[in-house]
Amino acid sequence: MKKLFLTFSLAMIGSLLAITAHADPMVVFKERAVFLATNNSLTILPDSPSEALTCSYDPANDAFLPGSAASIQVPVPGAMDIKVIGKHAYIATSTPVNDVPTTGYVKYDVSACVPAGPFTPPVAQADLASGELVIPCVLVDGNEYNVIMNQRGNSMNWEVIFAESGCN
Repeated sequence: MKKLFLTFSLAMIGSLLAITAHADPMVVFKERAVFLATNNSLTILPDSPSEALTCSYDPANDAFLPGSAASIQVPVPGAMDIKVIGKHAYIATSTPVNDVPTTGYVKYDVSACVPAGPFTPPVAQADLASGELVIPCVLVDGNEYNVIMNQRGNSMNWEVIFAESGCN
């Protein structure tokens, strides 16, 4: 009886974990765009709220075109996962057909949303010989700053000596 109860309990816990694992939205960061597959849609957002996307969506042709948009949401029934490989987004889907879950995928050319050329995020720079640390684009209470810090003595303690508003 104990074995049956334990087996049943483990099966229920496993089922609950599997259900909740599929409920999480799947996100991919590519260049300056964030791709999200959830709630029966593909959503594309800029990586910074102060910038627009480099593309727009044409529902008549079901295509992404060069342009500008604050965000894009495309209906994709059963969207559950996303991968962006090169200039293409592959959205995994799971939809019921005659009460049987059927998996598939939808492919989009998102080259208009992924600008040409390398994206180089700001990089913190440390010069331990001079004891200076430069940290670009620090977000503090909704404001962006470029920060310069100096090392205190021979310790790894640092103090802010300069903070400039905005990002380089």
